[in-house]
Amino acid sequence: MSFIKFKPIASHFRFYTSISSNQLDNTTLQFIDDNERIVLAFKSTRDLAIFTDKRIILIDKKGIRGFRKSIYAIEYDSISSYTLNIRNIDSIIEIITDSSHRLKMNFSKPIPLDEVHKVYQHITDCVVKK
Repeated sequence: MSFIKFKPIASHFRFYTSISSNQLDNTTLQFIDDNERIVLAFKSTRDLAIFTDKRIILIDKKGIRGFRKSIYAIEYDSISSYTLNIRNIDSIIEIITDSSHRLKMNFSKPIPLDEVHKVYQHITDCVVKK
């Protein structure tokens, strides 16, 4: 029997607010290609998740003032499995990539559950389409 050890991309991402694409600043929009369309976006105090029609872009701000940033781009083609875990106060979408990296995105209230379902459905549409 063999065991697979998953490597986490980051400790976790926790989002509290859904935002529209016109609320993103120019420094964030520089990570979006011209041929990409923003579908959904979520933010917390420091972190940001952007779901485009081609990939997921996660911006993890670090440090006291948030000047250090880690930017993760996950193409939908690299997703091998994903789950949705719905709880009373939050929902978690967990993604595992082909290279065994694990990504957890925690969507806490006041983000409505139908927004989390939109994220899950969007990931499903993009992964199945490949």
